[in-house]
Amino acid sequence: MKIVLLMGLLAFTASGAERLVVLNYNVFNSHRGGRSYTDCVKWVNSMKPDIAGWQELVGWNEAKLKKLAVDWKHPHAAALKGGGYNIGLTSRTPIEVIARQTKGFWHGYLHCRTAGLDVIVCHLWPGGVRQQMGEANQLHALVMKLHKEGREVILMGDFNAHAASDKAWLDRQQPLLNRRGPGDAKKRPEDRFIVEGKYTFPIMSRIFEAPLRDLVRDEFDKKHPQPTYAQGLTLGSFPSRVLGHVKTPELQRGFLERIDFILTTPGLAKRCVSAKVLREPAVLETISDHYPVIAIFKK
Repeated sequence: MKIVLLMGLLAFTASGAERLVVLNYNVFNSHRGGRSYTDCVKWVNSMKPDIAGWQELVGWNEAKLKKLAVDWKHPHAAALKGGGYNIGLTSRTPIEVIARQTKGFWHGYLHCRTAGLDVIVCHLWPGGVRQQMGEANQLHALVMKLHKEGREVILMGDFNAHAASDKAWLDRQQPLLNRRGPGDAKKRPEDRFIVEGKYTFPIMSRIFEAPLRDLVRDEFDKKHPQPTYAQGLTLGSFPSRVLGHVKTPELQRGFLERIDFILTTPGLAKRCVSAKVLREPAVLETISDHYPVIAIFKK
């Protein structure tokens, strides 16, 4: 175990860089059908991520991702599958694909190694609790296995689920609950995410039974030990104002929710110096319906 960790640290610091920047971004049907691609690349280059996880690379295969990743200075790339609602990982350092998992998933997860870390990019299906729990169980088992092997893990993606730590402000999102409630009520009771008018948290709670830290929430709690409702809203990663029903800040306020996460094993979390959902600059309102999540680690 010590040898594995040491090898990871050596790979982590091999470039001599002072920090490692990790980005996760659901890019909304391949940058809104390509319309926001140029703006996205320009913004990504301003952030200079070392590792980036992507969801909704619709219609992209690995060859296309490898070709286009050069635009944001990532010479290495891997994709989950040959097309459809694809998942991808790009990096400044070589990528070793460990697993492309679609069985038991609507979308799936991509498990790779890069920069001495095990990186898992996922996209969970929002259809019902039982489907999502099956997906969460697979991710939980994988993280447990890797942690026992002494690996440092990043698990990131669009989870389409909420963390119980966000309950205080999520309970007050009445426009969101009103929008989602009727459809959720049509599901079988065991598949409902909303119970007695409030969201429940079985999916992320299951994932957090593995040794994982919620970096964005950890950093938020350091700054806001007793957060107000307005401060809680800054955690929202979906939806951006590109969607018609939230086209103004006033409308958006009642629909914000956090469903995009960067999670890590505790050892790596200790090296985190910053983690947040990015809602600025204004161009992020036009690139995707999701906001990006970023975490920065010291070497």
